[in-house]
Order: sequence, then structure tokens, then C-alpha cells
Amino acid sequence: MRLYELMSSGEIVRLPDSSSVAGIPVEFSPLVVLFMPFNRALIGSTFCKSYEVWHWGKIGSCQWNEVSLCHNKSKVFDMGLLGSVLLTKESVNMLRKGLLELLEPPGDHEMTISVLHSIMRKRTATTTKKSEIIKPCVNTLDSCVKDITLEIAYWGLRWALHWNMTESVTRMKIWLSRAIDVLDPSYIPPPPMWFSLSKLPDESTLHEWDESGFMTDQLRHFELSKSNPTVIKGVDSYLLRFVYRFKEAFETQSLYTWLSLSMPLWGDLRTRCLLSLSEVIFACWGFRDAVDGANEMMLYGKSAKEMGNLIAIS
Repeated sequence: MRLYELMSSGEIVRLPDSSSVAGIPVEFSPLVVLFMPFNRALIGSTFCKSYEVWHWGKIGSCQWNEVSLCHNKSKVFDMGLLGSVLLTKESVNMLRKGLLELLEPPGDHEMTISVLHSIMRKRTATTTKKSEIIKPCVNTLDSCVKDITLEIAYWGLRWALHWNMTESVTRMKIWLSRAIDVLDPSYIPPPPMWFSLSKLPDESTLHEWDESGFMTDQLRHFELSKSNPTVIKGVDSYLLRFVYRFKEAFETQSLYTWLSLSMPLWGDLRTRCLLSLSEVIFACWGFRDAVDGANEMMLYGKSAKEMGNLIAIS
């Protein structure tokens, strides 16, 4: 059992591991325990080997409440007359990492391999990579040829398939089949994207665009244009807007999406990959989805073992 202690600053420190802690309910099968002020504790355990479960309560009592911890978000625990206790976002991330390292990554390995294999076999002739780059095997990770692109694609797809994020899977298919040679995670991060339910992003984003050379008059083009997607050209980059309408839920709600591309990247996607404006946005979005999903999955300590089932064929 991994033990931590909360400091007054909101940060946490690691304590020596222990097989048991007095006053902690054994029925929770705790894997992580954070000691907090006023004899409180936060317990991390698992459900079905892959899902994190957190309980907060008083040590030695029967009153425990299930709570949620979110990546990069602080957590406040209200204790009534005793005040409140703050967990900084760094502490939340550290606790989640400490628990997830002990769990198995969610998702179906064989299904992910099947989908990834199918995508790669249907790749367009414009790609420089071979169409068939993966095959199942039972060897250890030491026998694998490391391929960061394959790794990101695998974990991103596995995350999306597990949570039934069908539209995300569709976007990743466009990225993998049409733009992987340009949007290669071995060389570049996902291009900047912004999302909003309103027609304009927040003030900080508008200020960022202004510093990038996109004037207010140019941005008005987004409001006046009936095209979807719409694109404007800045000093050294392009800014695209796409009004995305959900297919499966919130059908009456639109999501306003913006994408910033450097001149060279724009040129490669349009002339080398021959993507339409919509495909440019979906390919970049799919790239982003894959990286975000892979980042979530790689928090699981047993993830590297799964990569022993993949081989990159050069």
C-alpha cells in the first residue's frame, strides 16, 4: 500500500509503504492512502482492475464518501466547522499516478490491434510508410522495434474504443490514413486547437490570436462567412474555424473549433496530403485525440508490458 501525507501547503509527500493501516476499511482494498488533517484520509482503490475509485472520510469511522479526482484540477474537501482542505492539482496528479501505476490499462488489446491493422492496410498511396506495419506477437518488449507513432496510435485508439468515442476513432482514422507522414508525433506536437460552445473563444485566446497577427477585422470574416470550415491567413500562419455539430448527442448544440497551422504545415497538409479543409481539421483533431488518449493510458504502470505485443516492421 502506497502512503502519502498532505502538507499545509496543499502538496503531498511519499511515506514508506505499508501492508495495512489501522482505521482504514479493509473492504475498500486500498492501494493508496493519503493522510490528511483532522484524522481524515483519502483512499484510492480499484474496480475491475482498471478503474480508479476514491473514498474520503474519517479514520476509524464508518462514514466514507466516494469522491472523484480529475487530472490537472485541484480538489477542495469541505469539513464544515473545521474549514476545508486543499489538494493542489500537482498533488492530485501525483496521487492518481501513484494509483494508476498499480492498475491494468483499460480496453481490449486484440480489438485495438484489429482496428489499427485495418487502418494501416488501407492507407493511401501518398504515404511513405508501408501499409502493414504491425503484427501480434507474444515476445517481450525487448524484442520490439520502438515506434512512437505506432505507440501513440495504439494507445489513442484503445482509449477511444474503450469509451465508445466513435467520432474520435473516425478522426484518428483520417489522421492515420491520410496525414501520418506530416502529423508525425515523432517530430511535432499536435497543432494548437481551441474549443468553445459560443461563437468566440475567451479573451485570453483572442489576445493570443492578436499577438499572432490576426486582426479583429480578419476575425469578423468568421462571423460573416457562411462557409464551414472557414479559413483566414495571418502573417506566418493560417487560422481555421469549423462549426462541429454532434452526431450522437447534444444534436442541437454546436461546438466551435479553431485550428492554427504554420505556413509549412498548411502547405504539406493541403498539397502533399491533398486534404480538404474539413479533412485538415479532422486529421489534426484526430492527432490531438490520439496524443491525449495515449497520455491517459501511459499513466497505467502496466502499459509498457502490453507494448510487448506489438512489433514495428521496418
